[in-house]
Amino acid sequence: MTKTAGNIVVEEIRIGDIHYEYDGPIGIKCQVIEVPTQDQNGNWTWTSKNLKSGKLIHFFVSEQYPQFSPKLYDYNAYDVKEWI
Repeated sequence: MTKTAGNIVVEEIRIGDIHYEYDGPIGIKCQVIEVPTQDQNGNWTWTSKNLKSGKLIHFFVSEQYPQFSPKLYDYNAYDVKEWI
């Protein structure tokens, strides 16, 4: 089981899932548009769409270094000053 720096289990991500990413006082709400795929090195990648800007976000999680993965949650975990 591979997790993001939040509480998301990468192997359980499905199209349409809503995730929240945080960095200090800023947050992003996004929706998964492409399920994660794993390469031969154990690295996971997938694509989500920022629901405010419409921009695509390409996520990456390494099985070897999950502590450096994005801070994604499946619920609104923090109060933020601005959603981008």
